[in-house]
Amino acid sequence: MNSPIWAAVSGWELNAELEGLNALNIETLFTALEGKGLIYDGPHKSVLLHHFSRLVASQPNNLRSHVQRVYLSILCHDAAELTGALLDLFLTLKDRGQALRERLVEQGSPLLRQEDLELIKLSIEQNDSSLLLQLNMQNSVLCNGSFSLH
Repeated sequence: MNSPIWAAVSGWELNAELEGLNALNIETLFTALEGKGLIYDGPHKSVLLHHFSRLVASQPNNLRSHVQRVYLSILCHDAAELTGALLDLFLTLKDRGQALRERLVEQGSPLLRQEDLELIKLSIEQNDSSLLLQLNMQNSVLCNGSFSLH
């Protein structure tokens, strides 16, 4: 066979790929993306959290991806990622979705630093997303523009 496709795949160790980490990641993504719920209940939450961070970076207006990222941050007990996810969601929503913002902050509040929680609540109360720019933006994929694939 001389086709470029055959040349590209001929060197793959197919069995190793099907049993490796990449296959697990792909299977996890397909399982989560076909689900109807917002909250993933499987064993590979951190893999999905990374995926949804990338998804939010590439499609910032996809509300479902933002909310799933927030819930995955909570499930992974990742406070820094939760702060970044909330920051990205709130900046995308602007002045809309106050009930959603309040509910997500309430659900994630045990993980958030007290100072961050107070600032987020003040931002919601005053309907001023510019206050959120005082938060740590390290895990925001929309503010700092330095999202890494690693």
